[in-house]
Amino acid sequence: MVVARSPEGEFGILRGHVPFLAALVPGSVRVTSGNSRDVFFVSGGVLESSGSMEDYHVIILADDALKAGEISVDEARRLVEEARSRAEGKGERAGDELRIALARAEFAEQESR
Repeated sequence: MVVARSPEGEFGILRGHVPFLAALVPGSVRVTSGNSRDVFFVSGGVLESSGSMEDYHVIILADDALKAGEISVDEARRLVEEARSRAEGKGERAGDELRIALARAEFAEQESR
């Protein structure tokens, strides 16, 4: 199972799901397979799922992905402050960077609990 978030909200994909394409917003992507569970932070991107029941696959294309534990809360907070200082009086791209940094900090804080 893959659980991710699009602009419309959180969704889950199980093997055999109808073909699916979604934009991803900054946040967590949870991947569960058998007894294994991995959690990643993605800065955004696209998720595509398709295939027959025997050959089903999910592909995520993202500019940035970090596995849970790869970034500390302190580092995430530092990145937020850097993004805030760049965003002041800047354009939309700087605002996007700040939103990603804030989502990364929230992810790091949730994963550290």
